[in-house]
Amino acid sequence: MLDKDGYVSETNATNIFLVKKGRVLTPHADYCLPGITRATIMELVVKEKFELVERRISLSEFHAADEVLDC
Repeated sequence: MLDKDGYVSETNATNIFLVKKGRVLTPHADYCLPGITRATIMELVVKEKFELVERRISLSEFHAADEVLDC
């Protein structure tokens, strides 16, 4: 799903995480439903020493991701 400005926000039932060049990106909580699963994945990303970035994600950036996690 896209937010009101056309950026990737979440699916109808899950959160979105992208992996691009070793960084894990996810939409900021202002644009998706924060929950236990999202918080747990974010904790694991940091624990495993990956860079976690919360920001708006364009549709073209979504399509160019190295990996997409849908959880």
